[in-house]
Amino acid sequence: MKLSPEMIREQRFRTRFKGFDRQEVTAFLLDLAEDMESLIEENSLLKGEIEEGKKRQREIEDMILSLRQFTEERMKMAESESSALVDKAERRASEIQEAASRKMAEAEQRAQEVLAQAMRKAKEMLRDAERARQEAERSLEEISERRKAMLEQLRTVVDSCRAWIDAHVVQ
Repeated sequence: MKLSPEMIREQRFRTRFKGFDRQEVTAFLLDLAEDMESLIEENSLLKGEIEEGKKRQREIEDMILSLRQFTEERMKMAESESSALVDKAERRASEIQEAASRKMAEAEQRAQEVLAQAMRKAKEMLRDAERARQEAERSLEEISERRKAMLEQLRTVVDSCRAWIDAHVVQ
């Protein structure tokens, strides 16, 4: 039978000769019911925190996907830009050999810098997103562990109360 705080409050015992003090038993049951209500409420709050953690994890995963797409677009743009610069440099090279060689070298250098900068920025963004994801996973694990511990405490309290009642209440 699954106990509820209300069941504990309403529980009544028969009186026997040399039995327990009814007021003490009733006071104990009321205290036990209050503790159980607190644990149930705290368990409910922890479940809410877990759901919030899962929601945050989904948001972070969505953000990571968006960052990857953004990074790919930036990479394509950088490649396109570098390609345009190289084409321009090659056209100038056919007109004026000496000037074209110099312009082509500058364009390739610029393209390399833009590409390198985009790569560094993309890697940095991915590292940040990965750190945020790992932090969210750690938070979710901590919440889950807290929930498990609280459930175990609740089980222990309920088991000890049952044991106490079995040991002290004459049936």
